[in-house]
Amino acid sequence: MIKKITQILIVSTLLLSFSGCRDTKQKIQAFVNSYNKSAANFSNDIITSTEAKAFLDQKRIEITMETIIESTADNKSMYSQLFPNFLKEMFSTDREIKGLIEDGVVIKVDFLANDNTSIAEFEIDKKELEALIKKNAGKPAVSLESVTPNGGSELGEMLVMMNRNMPLKNSDGSKILKIYHNDKNQLVYQVEMPEDIIEILKDNTANSLVKESILRQGQIQKVASMIQRYGIKDIKYEYFDAKGKMINSLVLTEKDLKL
Repeated sequence: MIKKITQILIVSTLLLSFSGCRDTKQKIQAFVNSYNKSAANFSNDIITSTEAKAFLDQKRIEITMETIIESTADNKSMYSQLFPNFLKEMFSTDREIKGLIEDGVVIKVDFLANDNTSIAEFEIDKKELEALIKKNAGKPAVSLESVTPNGGSELGEMLVMMNRNMPLKNSDGSKILKIYHNDKNQLVYQVEMPEDIIEILKDNTANSLVKESILRQGQIQKVASMIQRYGIKDIKYEYFDAKGKMINSLVLTEKDLKL
């Protein structure tokens, strides 16, 4: 999942590629031209295409990102929270983007699944930007040191942004509380589980069944293969109850994932 998000959001950094003294319509058109000129270079095994459109009279920008992500309930539950929150955070901290929105420009982003249906979408205007900045002013900071032993790395920066938007609710009722890179070079998911599953997880013999269930999801091997660029080969899950007590944990090793 980390690598997928990284690849998709790399395209979004193109939003930062314009500047200069222009009126609002000129800024909108310059942004769209720069985005579309550069975005073609970022097609990869997750993003098949991306395009920005300018609606000058409406002071509006619409961005579409087509991906190979499957249109499943779990994916929609995850990405409909993660992508909008992540990009809104980026918009609220970048000077040029804030300037456009403060000038009255509305930005809409739509992520499409592999069947061309929307898997996540959002739009942000001046009112929402102000509310977001106010909300973030009281939010505790997430430090690089708390999410990775290699402070300042690309992965560390990504994990900081992701963890600012935790928890993420899954369709099965579980919640991802934190994702971090530990000193054993594992990518760790801390997950709060629903009460009806907790008793099952207390039994260590259930680990093999849980592991088998995760591996059956199919995409986990692809994700594991992708995060190898960071030197990570193991994925660890730590399961908690609603009171924050760890119930169990399991590790998917390189052998499990067949990298």
